[in-house]
Amino acid sequence: MDDVKTQIEKAFDYRGDVMIRLKDGSTVIGFMSNREAKGMFRCPEPFVEMMLDGRNDKMLIKYADIVQVDLTGENAAAGKSWEEWVVKEEARKKSQTATAA
Repeated sequence: MDDVKTQIEKAFDYRGDVMIRLKDGSTVIGFMSNREAKGMFRCPEPFVEMMLDGRNDKMLIKYADIVQVDLTGENAAAGKSWEEWVVKEEARKKSQTATAA
């Protein structure tokens, strides 16, 4: 089984909602918008930031409080690579040029 740090990295790259299981038995479901593996000024310990439905602020969760991270929502970026976007954008520009001529 993956360790929590590996699960956090996968969740951060996922681009869909995740469910975090906490040591106190509760769960948090939302979009992982940031992770700081070394901590920073506002929280010196490693943490993740979660965007939750119905909240304007982000929830901060310390790595030490996390038991498991599951990928639960649809990955909004699935199948959407940069290369595919470039090809589509070039085709769109060519279409506009042809229409204007």
